Amino acid sequence: MKNYTKAVLYAYPLMKTIGEDYAEHIKNRAVLSYRSDRTAEEIALYLAEEILHKERLQWLKACVERVLGRLSAVERLLVEIRYFGRERKIKKAPVKEENKRTGFGEWSKSKYFRRLRRLSEKAGAMLEAEGLTEERFEAEFAQDDFFKRIYDFVREGRDDAISQSERRWLGI
Repeated sequence: MKNYTKAVLYAYPLMKTIGEDYAEHIKNRAVLSYRSDRTAEEIALYLAEEILHKERLQWLKACVERVLGRLSAVERLLVEIRYFGRERKIKKAPVKEENKRTGFGEWSKSKYFRRLRRLSEKAGAMLEAEGLTEERFEAEFAQDDFFKRIYDFVREGRDDAISQSERRWLGI
């Protein structure tokens, strides 16, 4: 999977909060604009850019939601385990019961990573079909502090380690 796709999937659970924070930030900057030493035109341009950025974030969140909606239950569970850190959801059902429910059976570590790799490629292709290319991600999102930290984390390969929830789920 391409690094930008992984970064988007890792960021998805927080996108709603980020969007709400952006909306609050824009509102506060507009309300407090009378205290600024900037001209009205400068403030208006700044707010317009922030509104456009917020709309791009909303578009990205909607793209990810459409992709997730087209995945099978097994694929969504894999995404939730790997990228969303949904440990609580995994803890609710015993591992063997969860495996039976999703059709996993007893998965080996290698089978898990093969399925995850195929899922990653599929999700990446689906995001590209939605219009999110690496170039677009880097131009519109990669410079945000939030995405930059996640993107750097992925590019450095620090996401390759198996999390504790994955270990428990796999039984290793």
